[in-house]
Formats: sequence, structure tokens, C-alpha cells
Amino acid sequence: MKINILHLILIAIFAGSVAQPTATSAAAKNWKLDECINFALEHNVAYKQQQLSAEVQAVNLDQAKMNRLPNLVFTDAHTFEFGNTINTSGNQVTHQNTTSNLPSLSSTIVLFNGMKYGNLVKESEFTYQSGLLDVETQKNNLQLSITAAYQQVLFENEVVAIAQRQIKSDSIEVKRTELFVAVGQTPEDSLLVLQAQLAADRSTKVTAETQVILANVQLQQLMELPIAPDFAIEKPGDDELVAEPVANSADVYKQAAELFPDEKSAAMKTRAYETDLLVNKAALMPTLSLTGGLSSDYYSALSRYQSVYQTEVIGYLQNNAAEPVMGSVGSTISKPYPFFSQFRDNFSQLIALNLTVPIFNNYRARNGVRLSQIAVRNARLNEQAVRNNLRKNIETACANQLAGSRNYVATREQLLAETRAYENMRRKYNVGLANVTDYLIQQNNYFKAMLANLQARYTYIFQTKVVGFYSGTPLTR
Repeated sequence: MKINILHLILIAIFAGSVAQPTATSAAAKNWKLDECINFALEHNVAYKQQQLSAEVQAVNLDQAKMNRLPNLVFTDAHTFEFGNTINTSGNQVTHQNTTSNLPSLSSTIVLFNGMKYGNLVKESEFTYQSGLLDVETQKNNLQLSITAAYQQVLFENEVVAIAQRQIKSDSIEVKRTELFVAVGQTPEDSLLVLQAQLAADRSTKVTAETQVILANVQLQQLMELPIAPDFAIEKPGDDELVAEPVANSADVYKQAAELFPDEKSAAMKTRAYETDLLVNKAALMPTLSLTGGLSSDYYSALSRYQSVYQTEVIGYLQNNAAEPVMGSVGSTISKPYPFFSQFRDNFSQLIALNLTVPIFNNYRARNGVRLSQIAVRNARLNEQAVRNNLRKNIETACANQLAGSRNYVATREQLLAETRAYENMRRKYNVGLANVTDYLIQQNNYFKAMLANLQARYTYIFQTKVVGFYSGTPLTR
């Protein structure tokens, strides 16, 4: 019985593990930065919506090209009439029910409309290309956001590790001081101070662990990954970070202008608005089109008449009945007019040239041109704004990299100095040459310097990645 129960438990555990959602099983691993970025690109809703927007623009481009082709329209109107009808034979009103059918097939092609259709194709092409570039912009922004969140998780985990080291160090001192207090070598006040410091260390660790949770939540939400408690990222190697020469912002901007889609997309949008202006100007010009058509009709009240002639006596010679005069006498016979006979007899063809000249349309066309001119000026300003924003972002990134490099070097030197001071103070405290207050002050300074250097390290790493990204280096390197 125990073996059977054990088997059932194992089966239930296996079934539960198989039934877990994909996102949960995906979270149960250490994520690398490139894995986080790729997962976000596959699941981020805003990025997918941008891709769908580009697909819509591709359909609009295809439709703009098709507008130049001739159309083909078939119409058929079948009518039932009830009540009084004019009789076709004597133009008399009669009461009868009739039916009629009027099919037609027509096609129209625009020969000239001020290059409207050609410019619509160009405008749609510019809009489509801009949409593709906007997809790349969305991708770049998402990668930067994921990288920043990833670095924040790494930093917060390091803060927890520092807090744990501080707890461990103070715990050792508390136990050591408890022994000294027990034998009367150290006053109890020193123990109370150390215990208070240990409690503060534990509170700091709880706060740091909370920040880790929040940083993980932010990263998972950017990835569109459901929150999982076992989510973890892979920690990179602890290689010594060397401050690299800071890149020149002007050089980085030249590279970014070639590589990044922002300015290219804005330029495409400007060209689309300029082409739309030509489209609106076409409304002021005449339109010439060619129409061809085939048609026929049927009417049930329509009759077909036939003249019949026969030889009859039309009189007598000198009123002598013995000498009749013969002649041809005609009469009209009404016959039904069959459906297909009418279609055949009424079949007609049509070719027409249609010229439309706009004379006055309440200034709609002219105001449309004016609005397009304003849109062109606004697009050019937007293009300049995009160019300025890219330049400013790169200048800011390079300035942050420079500041981060200097701050990292300064905090590293400070950490080395605080480490030597802390080691010296700990030796003095252990032999009774320093009191507990001085020891704790120096220890807190040491851990503060460690935390400051850690924050400067990750800030400098991220800013270096951003500058490298603008220069064409992938964020995963």
C-alpha cells in the first residue's frame, strides 16, 4: 500500500510539472541578457503592434499600385412593376404586372489626373519604408530598456550580497563580544551597540531583497513574462573593469546617423508629406478617363409586331360583281418578344472619353493644398527634432560615460583607502586599542564605499554599453 501511494504521488508530481505553463518553466533558469532581449522581442505587445502597422502600410502600398489599373464593373437591375402600365402598341394605359432586366458591364481607366495615382504610389512607398524603420526603432528602444532593467537586477543582487557580508561580519563580532562580556573583559554597552548594528544590517538586507524583487518584476514585465518567484538572471564574470577611453560624441553621432533608423524614418515621413502635397494639388487639375461598356435590356410588356399581307377583293370594276378587283391587304400581328431575343436585339456597346474640370468646389481642394503645405513644414521640423534628439541622446550618453568612468575610478580609489582603514581599525579593535563606536563608523564607511563603487561600476558598464550600441556594438557584448 505504501508503494502504491508513493507511485501515485510521483505520477501526480510528474503530471503537474508537465502541465505547468510555458512561461513558468521558462522562468526556472538563469537568463542571459541576449535571451531576455530575444524573449521580449517575441512577446512584447507594443513591438508586435508596430510590426502589424508596417504590414498595414504594405497593404496600402499594394492598393496604391492597383489604383492605376482599369476597373471592371458588372451591374444587373431586375425590376418588378405592379399596376398601370403604358401599352407599347397603342400608348394606352393598361393594368398589368411587368418585369424588366438591365445588365451592363463597364470598365474605366484614368488617362490623366494630375499624376495623382503615381504620387500616391510614391507616398505609400515612403510611408511603408518609414514603417519598417519604426519597427527597428521600437526594437532598439526595447533592447535598451531590457538592458537597463537587467543591469538593475544585477546591481540589486550585489547590494544584497554586500548586506549579507555586513551581517556576517557583525554576527562574528557579536559572538566574540558576547564571550568577552561573559568573562567581564568588555562592558555590556559594546555588545548592545553591536547588536543594534546587526539589527540595522538585517533591516538593510530586507530592503535590498525588496529592491531585487521589484527589479525582477520590472524586467519580467518588459519581457512580457508572467511573474515567477524562481526567475533569475545569469551573473557575468567578475573580471576587473578597466576604464576605457571615452568616445567622441561627434564621431558616435556620425556612426549612429548611418546605423540607426530614427533620422531615416523621419526623412521618409517628410518625403511622404511632400508627395502628399502633390497628390492634393492634383485635385486642382482636370481628370481625363476612358470608359467602355456593354449593355442590354429586357421588358416584359414589350411586344414584337409583324406585318402580314394577303390578296383580297378590294373592289369591282364598274361595280360589276363579275369583274372583281384583287389587291394586297396588310395587317399587323402582335407577338410575344422573348427574353433572349430582346437581349440580342438590344445589345449595345459604349466607348466614352470623360473630361472633368474642377471649377469651384467651395475651396476644399485649395484648402487641402494649404493644409498639406503646413504638414510638410511640420514634418521638416519633426525631422530636425529627431536629428537633434539623437544628437542630444548621444551627447548625454558620452557625457554620462565620461562621468561614470571618473566616478568609477574615484570610488575604486576610495574603496581601496577605506579597505585599508577598515583592516587597520579592525586589528586595533581586536586588540582593544579602539572602541566599538569607532570600529562601527569605520566599518560603515567601508561598506558605503563598497556600495558606492558597485553602483558606479554598473552605471559605467551600462553607459559604456549605450555608447557602444550607438556605435554599432550589440548590447549583448
